[in-house]
Amino acid sequence: MSEMRLQLREVRRSFGDRAVLSGIDLEVPPGQILGLLGPNGAGKSTLIAIATGSLTPDSGSVVVDGIDLASQRETAAALIGSAPQRLGIYPTLTLRENVEAFARLHGLRGRGLRTRCAAVIEGLGLAKNAGIRAEHLSGGQQRRLHLAMALTHNPRLLFLDEPTVGADVDSRQQILELVRRIADEGASVLYTTHYLNELEQLPARLALLHNGVLRALGPVGDVVSAQGSAGLRVRVQANVQPPAGWAREDDWLVSGSARRSAGELLAELIARLGVTAGTIVDVQFPRPTLESAYMHLLREEEKATRLNAGIRHVAA
Repeated sequence: MSEMRLQLREVRRSFGDRAVLSGIDLEVPPGQILGLLGPNGAGKSTLIAIATGSLTPDSGSVVVDGIDLASQRETAAALIGSAPQRLGIYPTLTLRENVEAFARLHGLRGRGLRTRCAAVIEGLGLAKNAGIRAEHLSGGQQRRLHLAMALTHNPRLLFLDEPTVGADVDSRQQILELVRRIADEGASVLYTTHYLNELEQLPARLALLHNGVLRALGPVGDVVSAQGSAGLRVRVQANVQPPAGWAREDDWLVSGSARRSAGELLAELIARLGVTAGTIVDVQFPRPTLESAYMHLLREEEKATRLNAGIRHVAA
């Protein structure tokens, strides 16, 4: 068994003249939850398609648990579970029939099939709905069924693309709990979501895909501490004109600064408001979040892209 569940080496993929992945290197060890960040169109779905074997890279290699995906696809694929964003359930089959049908595709039979499917269904809180046709399940139940189907063969590497889209609060929490449990048992999970607070709850290590380049960021807590902004919200009674760098939201003045401490911002605001600072009636210090860190990272990436483009232009 390899020390890494997933290894990508110099993976490249273009569509026409557009380079979507530009030499991606990635390693995911056992038990790790990797949150893959990136704006729409960054290539996250392309990367996942290549890592699961459903799309061939232009160049580079994909290794799953020490097995080369290109030369031993069936062997490697048996270790992979995937729940893409689009639901892949059969609406006229019951929940149990959906799970068991997918288990048969992975070679499970007899008592082993029934035992494994029952455990997966129970683990996602779906046992009482096992006999209901999928088309009659709620959106959250269908999303959990979709995940259950990906888990029937006990994969060592799991790809979850927006797994909680359309799920209610209860379903979302059950999915997150299951992901944590899977990782605790040694499987690795590559997770994409637009609900960034989920990555804080898991918690995950993070990587950012932007302009075809993958950048390792580290544990989510470290990223939030280093890159996140707490911001500042100040409520005033008077109709005060917000100073430069601040915006007005109803009765609140909201800081637009991304990288300054809340204390420094408050002291400066009071000085700039002068006598009208006496109309301040409330101050809020929101905690740094992954969303604020992510937005800061994207701004830095865009700055670097513009700078590199300018250097190439001058050199040409």
